[in-house]
Amino acid sequence: MRLSLSARLALIFSLITVLSLSLAGVVLFNALTHQLLGQGDLNLELKVRHLRQLAEELDSAAAIRDHQVRFVALALGDPDLALRIETAGGTVLIDHDPSHIGMIALAATPVAGRAATGPVQQWTTGGTIPVHGVASMATLRDGSGLKISAARSMSDEAQLLNNYRDIIFATVASTTLIAVVLCYLFVRHALVPLRTIAASAQSITAERLDSRIDVSGAPLELHDLVQSLNAMLRRLQHGFDRLWQFTVDLAHDLRTPIGNMRVASEVALTRTRSATDYRALLASNIEECDRVGRMIESVLFLARAESPQFALRRAEFDAGEELQRIAEYFEGISAESGVHVRVSGRAQIYADRELFRRAVSNLLANALRHTPRDATVLMAASESAQGASISVQNPGEGIAAADLGKVFDRFYRGDEARSNSDASNGLGLAIVKTIVEIHGGTALARSDVGTTAFELRFPAFRDGVAAGSS
Repeated sequence: MRLSLSARLALIFSLITVLSLSLAGVVLFNALTHQLLGQGDLNLELKVRHLRQLAEELDSAAAIRDHQVRFVALALGDPDLALRIETAGGTVLIDHDPSHIGMIALAATPVAGRAATGPVQQWTTGGTIPVHGVASMATLRDGSGLKISAARSMSDEAQLLNNYRDIIFATVASTTLIAVVLCYLFVRHALVPLRTIAASAQSITAERLDSRIDVSGAPLELHDLVQSLNAMLRRLQHGFDRLWQFTVDLAHDLRTPIGNMRVASEVALTRTRSATDYRALLASNIEECDRVGRMIESVLFLARAESPQFALRRAEFDAGEELQRIAEYFEGISAESGVHVRVSGRAQIYADRELFRRAVSNLLANALRHTPRDATVLMAASESAQGASISVQNPGEGIAAADLGKVFDRFYRGDEARSNSDASNGLGLAIVKTIVEIHGGTALARSDVGTTAFELRFPAFRDGVAAGSS
C-alpha cells in the first residue's frame, strides 16, 4: 500500500519520537535499577561488617549463641533479611531466615584479605524472586574463625522496577499514539501550500499556458520549486507559441505551390491543349513539387537539429579554404546574376564541415538574390581568442530596422519577398541560425544604407573540443 506524503512524514516523526522516548526510558530504567540494587548491596555489606565487629569482640563460639539476640536484632524490622553465622568447620551457630530465602554457601573474603566482605552474589528463590547475598570471615578472641553471611530478598525492588517498566511502556505507547495523530495533523497542515501549488498546476492547460503559480504564498523551501515550475511553463508556452506559428507559416507556404499546381491544372483542363502545353504544365508542376520537397527537407532538418540526439561530426579545418570552395561552387550562379564573389581571410574552426558549408551556402545564395548586377559579395574569415568569425556582406537596398531582428525566424520574409516566393521558402536563414547555435555559436545580422552583412561566430576550441561545449 502506498502511503501519502503526510502519512510518511507523520510515521517518520512518530518513529523518531518513539525511539527517543524508548532510549530515555531505557537509560532511566537502568539508572534506577543500578541505584536501587546498589543501595541494597551496600546495606548488606554494612550489616555484615557490623556483625563482624560484634563477633570479634566475643571470646568464643559459645558466646555467639549467648549473644544471639544482639546479632538477630540487626535484622529486625527487615523481614526480607536472612543471617547465618557458622564456625570455620561448618557448624551453624545462628540461622535467622524469616522469609525462607534459602541461604546458599557464599564465597567469603579471608580474614587477611584486603576486602572486608566477599563479592555480592545473586540467585533466585521460588524461581522468580531475586536474592542478593554477601559473606565475610571473622576471628574470635580465642583465635577461632567464623563465617558471617547475610542475604536479602529483592522482591520489593523487583516489584518497583516492574511497575516503573510498565509505566515506561504505557508512556511510550500513549505518546506514540498521540505523536502519530499530532504529527499527521501538523504535517498535513504544513503541506497545504504544496497542495495549493498542485491545484494551480492542474488548472494550467494547453489553452492557459500563460498562467503562473503564485510564489508569494509558498514557503521559502518551495520557492525554488515554484520558480522552476514557472520557468518550465514559460518554456512550454514559448515552445507552443513557436509550434503554432510554425504550423501557420508552414500551412501558408505550402498552400502557395499547391494552389499554383491546382490553378494551372484547372486552366489546362478547361479545353484541349497541345502536347507542348501539357509538357509545360508538367514542368511547372515539377518545379512546384521541387519547392515543396525543399521546404519539407528544410523543416525536417530543423526538427532533427533541435533534437538532443542530433550528432555533430566535428573536425578541424580552415574556414578560408571552405569559403573559397563554396564561392567556386556558386561561380555559375554568380556569373549568371552578374555578381562577383570575393573571399578573404583564414581561420581555424572546429565544426561539422557539411553543416558549415550549408550555412554559408544559404548566406551566399541569399546575398546573390539581393545584390545588384556588377556588384561584389564579400566573404571573409577571421580568428580571435574568442573563436572564428565568418561574414558574408553584400551591397543592396538593405533590411529595414524593424525587420532586422526577425530575419532568422522561420518563414519570415518581407512583404515584397513574399510576392516573389519562388526564390525563397523563408527557412534558409533559420537553418543558418540553427546550425551555428548547435555548435555553441551565434548568428548576427547588420544592415545600413546600401550594405547588408551576416556574421557567424563559432566558439574557440581547445584540444579538439569547442570551448563551452559539454
